[in-house]
Amino acid sequence: MPGNTPDLEPGRRRRAGLTLGGFAVVAVVVLVALVAFLLGRGTDPVQPTTPPAPGTPAGPAGQAPPPDSAGWDVTAETALATRPMLELPEVAAQPHELTTATAGPPLSVPEPTQTTGRWVPGGFPATPEGAVGQLAALTTAGFEGGDPQVYSQAYQSIALPGAPPADRARLTTDLQRFRARAGLPATGPVNGLTVTWQLTNALIKGTADDGRYAVVCVLGELTVTGNGQSVSGGGGDCQALRYVAGNWQISPGAAAAPAPLAWPGTAEAVAAGYRAVG
Repeated sequence: MPGNTPDLEPGRRRRAGLTLGGFAVVAVVVLVALVAFLLGRGTDPVQPTTPPAPGTPAGPAGQAPPPDSAGWDVTAETALATRPMLELPEVAAQPHELTTATAGPPLSVPEPTQTTGRWVPGGFPATPEGAVGQLAALTTAGFEGGDPQVYSQAYQSIALPGAPPADRARLTTDLQRFRARAGLPATGPVNGLTVTWQLTNALIKGTADDGRYAVVCVLGELTVTGNGQSVSGGGGDCQALRYVAGNWQISPGAAAAPAPLAWPGTAEAVAAGYRAVG
């Protein structure tokens, strides 16, 4: 791992990361698996469920729009959600040089007002920044333990009827690949393994239905630690959310296009539109 890395941005230090050449000296298989997870998603031992074609409503039967679509502009929602995002090379998620450029002023992400009795905190305001806060809360809770079942259950806890199924969510399948590549049990806690995700950046792709529908993306530092050794990379997600009954929830209908993944604070993250959060 690199050492004595200078500060490239006030208050922020470039984090150390593993390279392909470091595989031979890393004995902890889970760290190798995370590098594979970050650098290459081809030839996977776990194949995700085939998602519906872009624009296809994803209700429980994957057919007609959900019953609660009345009063919502499903056409506009679908166009926004499925519009492709910037494609980045997979190595963009590795720790590397930061930039002083920005994609805009920092986003002010509010705190949740509902935490008691909830797996995923909620009660974020009816603003796009509130939707960012809700997605960040889901991502933080869902990455715990690097367990796809944990993420699936966290996702389901804030999903409206007719939302894309949890087993089709990108982070569910990514975590399945991570577990398979590391030779770990498919689900459940693993002794000595910790997985954390910390929000650093976000983008607001757009809104519809007078701001009651938002597609937002979050980006942060994903760190896996095993036997005292750690490796980090950029991790995040995009989701379509509706504001219903005082909460942002995963929306019925089309799933959001995949998030661009980059190391936070790099030129690639800025090119994708990610702004720092405050």
